[in-house]
Amino acid sequence: MKEKKELTKVKKVAIVSSVITGVLALATGIVTGYYIYYGQVGSEGRKLIESYELLKDNWLYGNEEEYLLDNATTGLVKGVASTDPYTFYTKTQAEQGLSTDGNGLGFSSHFYDGGIYITEVHDGPSTGKLKIGDVIYGVTIGDNDYYDFTTHKYSDVSAYLASVSDTTTVYQFKVVRDGVEITPSISMTRGKYSQSLIDVTVSPSSSNDFTLGIKINTFLGNPTSALDQTISYYQKQTTVNKLILDLRGNGGGLVDQASSMAKLFVKKGTFIYSLVDKNGKTVESKTQNYDPTYSIPNYSLIIDENTASASEIFTLAMRAGTNAKVYGLKSYGKGIAQQFKTFSDGSTIRYTYAYVYGPERDNETMYDEGSDADKTMCIHGKGIIPDYTFTTDYVSLQNVYDYTQSLAVSENGMNYLLNTYNDIYSDTKTYNASYHFTDLVSDFADKINTKYSLSIAAFDDTGIVSKKLNDKIVKESYDKYLKYYSVLTNEVIGA
Repeated sequence: MKEKKELTKVKKVAIVSSVITGVLALATGIVTGYYIYYGQVGSEGRKLIESYELLKDNWLYGNEEEYLLDNATTGLVKGVASTDPYTFYTKTQAEQGLSTDGNGLGFSSHFYDGGIYITEVHDGPSTGKLKIGDVIYGVTIGDNDYYDFTTHKYSDVSAYLASVSDTTTVYQFKVVRDGVEITPSISMTRGKYSQSLIDVTVSPSSSNDFTLGIKINTFLGNPTSALDQTISYYQKQTTVNKLILDLRGNGGGLVDQASSMAKLFVKKGTFIYSLVDKNGKTVESKTQNYDPTYSIPNYSLIIDENTASASEIFTLAMRAGTNAKVYGLKSYGKGIAQQFKTFSDGSTIRYTYAYVYGPERDNETMYDEGSDADKTMCIHGKGIIPDYTFTTDYVSLQNVYDYTQSLAVSENGMNYLLNTYNDIYSDTKTYNASYHFTDLVSDFADKINTKYSLSIAAFDDTGIVSKKLNDKIVKESYDKYLKYYSVLTNEVIGA
């Protein structure tokens, strides 16, 4: 593709507008398009090129080519987003979200009981101060008054924590750990942090048959190196008979990391993955050409509905190249790969360009893939079926729905609450002519009031679900999620 400075050569390279709306008559039109060579288009293509030229030369409210070019690219990518959400355009490469480093407070969290529950502590400002499982209920930022999370909406809490960007203003957090408030309050400032690529969840000992459990959080950065160093450390200290790799919630990252990580374990000759473009051409392929770094007797992997992309590539390779057993829930099913084009101004397009094929096991039974002769499969839109499927699909319990926002609760929102109630209390309630959403909310209030010896109202004075009840529903839901998560982990350890 020609550099941007050459795009002004009309009749050699031009913008094709894919959408020109009537909004142009209101002087707020946006041209969407893509770059093509003028001589390669038919009459419809020339019509769009002429539309671009018309706007560039005659539009009353501006003829800046940079403006038109930027909006043309933005519009084109938005035009395909409905069928491919993995193709998108950003003004800078940093906005693509590929870095594991950042600036902030250095923790990840989940709304919980009116506060926020710490789910990850990254290497940065929070290290040594916060722990997974801590709950923050409020903060004093600088000289401001104390900000009580329990009296504010979820969106307001998030916005308030992000309202300061400097690295000198002190945050003083009210933190509850194991049911006890920490005194004095925990103080920190914003700063640079690096995402925790992996976390050790189970340390090997005689009581667990020397099982090492490691959660792999991402395939961005270099988790392969972190995993290699961690396993090596434990093998120097003790025996490792079983390795559990937890991929739950891992949305993927870089395919080369999936390949390099698989090569730590899979036997020599194992096909790992190939990328096949729209013409059926293999544009990249990876195979294990050497003996693996590790030969641990038993491997187990845990996956769920949020295990995707590079995580699935790695899982398929481990199924085929080791004795690994897969536990959990069916994975997401993202068997496509993306590439990037960064332009001279720093803006970047991420676009889908290939299907990902992984290896089949010998005598593969998943989706009857073993009936063909190619020994490869693409799980896009299907997902990986575990060898041992967990009895309860609990992933939705970690979602957060704020019922305090409006009187008009969507059908999806009402059904979500129904499913949540049934999951938490092992019930089978259904909506019918005599049992409505408001009845379910009242039942939720009764259950929670009984459990916590409270007297929370189901609805506030305006008829909306009360915030105190909503906060407890979120807590109950996430507590149940954590319980199921732990039960599955323990099942795999004991397997």
